[in-house]
Amino acid sequence: MRWSIVRLIASKEFRDLLRDRRTVLMILVLPVILYPVFGLSGYLFAATLLSKPTLVGVANFDALPADGPRLFDGGRFVAGLDTSDEAAVANISAVPLTGDPMAALKDRSVDVVLILPADLREQLTRDDSKPVVRIEHRDGDEKSKLAAKRLTGIVRAWEGKLREGRFTRKGLRPDFHEVFTLEDTLSDKPREKKAADELRDTFCKVFPFLLIMWLVAGAIQPAVDTTAGEKERGTMETLLISPAERGEIVVGKFLSTTAFAFLSVVWNVVWIAAGALGMEMLLEFPVVNFPGLLGCVVLGLPQAMLFSAVCLALGIFAKSTKEGQYYLMPLVLLTMPLAFWSMLPGVELTPGMAVVPVTGPMLLQSRLLSVTADPVAWWYYPLVLGASAVWVSVALAVAIRQFQRESVLFRETGPAGGGSLARLFRRKPAAR
Repeated sequence: MRWSIVRLIASKEFRDLLRDRRTVLMILVLPVILYPVFGLSGYLFAATLLSKPTLVGVANFDALPADGPRLFDGGRFVAGLDTSDEAAVANISAVPLTGDPMAALKDRSVDVVLILPADLREQLTRDDSKPVVRIEHRDGDEKSKLAAKRLTGIVRAWEGKLREGRFTRKGLRPDFHEVFTLEDTLSDKPREKKAADELRDTFCKVFPFLLIMWLVAGAIQPAVDTTAGEKERGTMETLLISPAERGEIVVGKFLSTTAFAFLSVVWNVVWIAAGALGMEMLLEFPVVNFPGLLGCVVLGLPQAMLFSAVCLALGIFAKSTKEGQYYLMPLVLLTMPLAFWSMLPGVELTPGMAVVPVTGPMLLQSRLLSVTADPVAWWYYPLVLGASAVWVSVALAVAIRQFQRESVLFRETGPAGGGSLARLFRRKPAAR
């Protein structure tokens, strides 16, 4: 293996990839447009959803007790019932319903329905009675679900006030039902801290998936262009008759494809990190573990090598770029189940999972991004990297073998045979 020739081929292929406008547009320019648009759209959607007034329909409104803790003050809920989100509660108003409450919910005249028993006032005066209060919302409607969640907190707070009043009438302390005082550090967090923690937990799961998807996208187009594209342009024969050996050609193309795929990942990570910094400035709490983010980027390099080798092995079999894209689409379908496997609840990084391609590195990346008291065991790193090295070696060996077969390089004029894969995709001659 003459590394001077490998470097020459790799630099030539990398320059050609940078000159391809379609590849540069999809890999480098598209994230610059998509991430700001997605972030702005998500922010506007959340702001609109939270600021939009919510209308609650109340069935049997007249059954509410006249004395004791009140639920409504005019057309608004009584302030101070639910202190977890006072800003959201202030946007909720209520209207009495005289007809079928479910019909009002169905025709969207109200966002959520509170159904009170007709004899609620009488039942509340009896100690042996437990009235049933129902909250109904529209399935599949995000606004209705959010309204039901807010309404549930308000009604539970009102139920607590009624319970305290019953204890007081019997000469008991208002907190008589509380056996002990529970200090919940999760519930006691500020609202911004809760939002930051939820974003961080979501980021730990979603970011490795985005990383893998961009690796696949960043490897497919360059691999097709350097293999099937060479055949289409008629430059493959010129490259094969050069003094370079077949293995040197494959390694050169492999290095250029890996560099381009890894560059696309780094470029996407830069924009994702910029968005995370913006969220941290708004929430004033950390959202991303940036040392872990750097470790995820480093772990993306062996993944880029794996996908580049696999794409080269499949791309050289195609006779055109269009056919090469058809061959490489199943790679995306095979990668997605492995990626989703790491995102399933309860799936953790174990020695057995560490050697699974795609899944093992994604689980390690999730652990690096998460904020936990116990760090990742050091021996997981050589285990994941070693397994990735084995998978890359196998894929690269298959790619080199494909380049050494004339029936694959020149499928139009090559001899019959070519293996089971060639026989599977060979076109049948047209009937005369």
